[in-house]
Amino acid sequence: MQTLISSHQRAPEDGFGLQQAVLEEVASGERGSTALIWTSSRYVGVTRPETRLPGFDKAVEAATVSGFPVLVRNSGGGAVAANEGSVSFSLTFPVEDLRHGLYERYVEGVGLVAAAIRRIGVAAEGGEVEGEFCPGAYSVRSGGPRGIKHAGLAQRVTRRAARVEALILVSNTAELVGILERFYAALGLSFRRESIGDLPADVPRMIEALEAEVRERYGGEEVAVGEELLAKASSHRDKWQVAPVRLRGHESTGSLESAS
Repeated sequence: MQTLISSHQRAPEDGFGLQQAVLEEVASGERGSTALIWTSSRYVGVTRPETRLPGFDKAVEAATVSGFPVLVRNSGGGAVAANEGSVSFSLTFPVEDLRHGLYERYVEGVGLVAAAIRRIGVAAEGGEVEGEFCPGAYSVRSGGPRGIKHAGLAQRVTRRAARVEALILVSNTAELVGILERFYAALGLSFRRESIGDLPADVPRMIEALEAEVRERYGGEEVAVGEELLAKASSHRDKWQVAPVRLRGHESTGSLESAS
């Protein structure tokens, strides 16, 4: 298992592109199983079904005026919000049959992220949180069902590769409360402001914990993100920026999308 770390992306589009470039390289056999960790500036990430909800334009306006560009990711689930205090983590594996392994990958991802958070002193576990963003069974929480959601997981599955990804809210989560409240309200969905909160660590410490957990479970080593991979990521840059008129009615093919 190689681990790629790319902190401080110039824009969240570059991080989304990096995930896509890694998925494509794993699918083509150019690289083996890969863990990717990246950070960026503010954004709201939505899924294609949300772009078709009646209140989507209003939600985009609320995010944009608050300084959060809206991007459409190619995994499933619900809207997420991130900033410089958030960490994006993914595991990408080659697959032989996209119909198998979805549940197992979720369990593996939740277990790894929860274990990494326990390394920084929080009793993290898998499970839903009442009023959470991106609701689903494969969240990572502390404090039980009325506690705090620290991470939400999603998957992108194609014919030859699968990615299980997590957004981990580490610090400066107070900034995300307002934008999530306004975004979810515009979509006619519920969000409980007490369902998110800071971890007792900063972003570099969370990245160290994730890297250590990956190394303990899979072995391998950290590998530099090369210029060729960055160029591939940049080539995808225009795919993520929201364009409501164009995206409505557009469906993906040859893939499965799911999330928590």
